[in-house]
Amino acid sequence: MILIFFLMISFLVSCSETLTTELLPDLAPPELAEITLTGSRSLTFRFNEAVSFDESSFFSEPALDLESWSTDQNTLTINFSEEQTAGKMYKCRSDVLDEKGNRLSFLVRFYGWNDNLPDLLINEFNPEGSGNNPDTVELYVRKEGNTAGTALFLGTSRYFSSYYVLPELDVSPGDYIIIHLRPEDIPEEINESTGKGVSGGKLASDLAWDLWADEDMPLSGSNGLICLYTNPFGEIIDAVPYSDRITADSEEYRGWTAATFDMIEELSFMEIWKTAGEFIRPEDAVSSNGTTGTRSLCRDSLSTDSDSPGDWHLVPTGEKSFGEVNSDNIYAP
Repeated sequence: MILIFFLMISFLVSCSETLTTELLPDLAPPELAEITLTGSRSLTFRFNEAVSFDESSFFSEPALDLESWSTDQNTLTINFSEEQTAGKMYKCRSDVLDEKGNRLSFLVRFYGWNDNLPDLLINEFNPEGSGNNPDTVELYVRKEGNTAGTALFLGTSRYFSSYYVLPELDVSPGDYIIIHLRPEDIPEEINESTGKGVSGGKLASDLAWDLWADEDMPLSGSNGLICLYTNPFGEIIDAVPYSDRITADSEEYRGWTAATFDMIEELSFMEIWKTAGEFIRPEDAVSSNGTTGTRSLCRDSLSTDSDSPGDWHLVPTGEKSFGEVNSDNIYAP
């Protein structure tokens, strides 16, 4: 008798939960999950559920006129009647609705499609910058093109501390681009576009293209990740994880710090950095032991790229080479 009573109560509770769930109205609007540039005249949005598009709500600044649009379950693709300007920043506002009529109004920022991107590598950086040698990242150009819209992330495009979108700049094979991450906002700090000897400021070079971050973007000390993307919502071009830790330093974060764990986990899923296991451990990263403002981490003089820590070494004091061929000398403590 007690067993039957218990089963009846369990059945009633179960039915009550089911009925309550079924009777609750869906009041949650869709959520925007991903934005993708798919061409010079198109843009794709992915949501967490099937949506319909309110065409009348669309607005773009600078203006981009809608030519057509289509939805496929949780994906919305809009097509413009004219091409975007490569690397130009656009703001786009629109509304979508789910099957229950819940409306999401969203405002996004994107950079115009660039079909003439150069082949770039992260080539040198000093994660422990100092007053006279502030945090800096150098890119090496392997194939000509225009950098408009290319994005340098301190982290990944999903998990990052900051990022910088490169302006329009025509580059040639063998060129160096220096991205100064800690500007002092002085007149000499000029983004170069027509000549390499125009800019001044700390670590500026007459032999390279000098670009200055729009705001302070310190590298994350001796543990971090630098990634380069075709645009802020585009494909990854290059990545360099670095660390002075070992796996045993943190069981919870597989050796990484809490600040870098999500970044490294995403990079591991991309499978573009060679690692002994499925997850990138600190031992798989470029070693940052001994770095200072004047001892930078760099590739060899040939800018070898095998997506592994073997491409990188720490140069001796005073042999940083931003804007020039990297030194092959190795720091020996």
